[in-house]
Amino acid sequence: MRKSHPLAPAIAAAMRDATVRLGSHPTLGEVTELAGFTCIDAGLGVSAANVALPGPGAASGIAALRELATWFSARGINFRIDIPSHAPSALMAAAMTLGLHFKERQLVMLLERPLPVSSPRKLDVRIAATLADVSDFCAIDAHEFGGEPLVASIVEAASEDPRVLLFVGTLQGRPVARIAAMLHGELATLHSLYVHPSVRGQGLGTEMTTAAIEAVLAPPNRPVALLSTLVAQPLYRRLGFVPIGEVVVLGVDLPLS
Repeated sequence: MRKSHPLAPAIAAAMRDATVRLGSHPTLGEVTELAGFTCIDAGLGVSAANVALPGPGAASGIAALRELATWFSARGINFRIDIPSHAPSALMAAAMTLGLHFKERQLVMLLERPLPVSSPRKLDVRIAATLADVSDFCAIDAHEFGGEPLVASIVEAASEDPRVLLFVGTLQGRPVARIAAMLHGELATLHSLYVHPSVRGQGLGTEMTTAAIEAVLAPPNRPVALLSTLVAQPLYRRLGFVPIGEVVVLGVDLPLS
């Protein structure tokens, strides 16, 4: 069995903090603790953002998961469970018995020593500080996701919490990329990297990630963590991130009866 990274517990706590802070609509969402899980109704109805996050003492039996399912179903919504690699195998078995299906596997990636990026930058990257910047942050993916209201929760978190930073990347004056960062004391996490489809394949995701890393590296030795899909991991590896764990996402597309 692979030995857990010493920062793994701190990263898990930071990711939980960020999901609660950034992953629920500011007025329509709801968060509660149930059976050792943090249950998040994102406030968007049926959505991939509705999630149950197992805590260190989360129950792994089918009875506890039925309790979770009842909570989400009472709100007429679906949900997913993000199961870290260190969780008991009984938790995944119980979730699948309940009717949840495999959605994806994510890598927990950590940057302790940034690698230099020598290529010249095409983007003008700035921290969103004005209403116009915030509007740009929200509009970048509107064509693809129809103005997904969950972005409002990220913006609301940034306006209320100085630990949250929003970055907007413009190309020849046009906003085309975004990323968010959150500070957790001596650790930082990155979230919601998005590049407009019309300009993908040009290294702009790398530029956005690098800009965010540079902004949060104060103190200079602050570790930076993120969750990556398997497809995106080569981008992060080129910047010096290494995988230290996994998260398996199980979920349902409709409320469980």
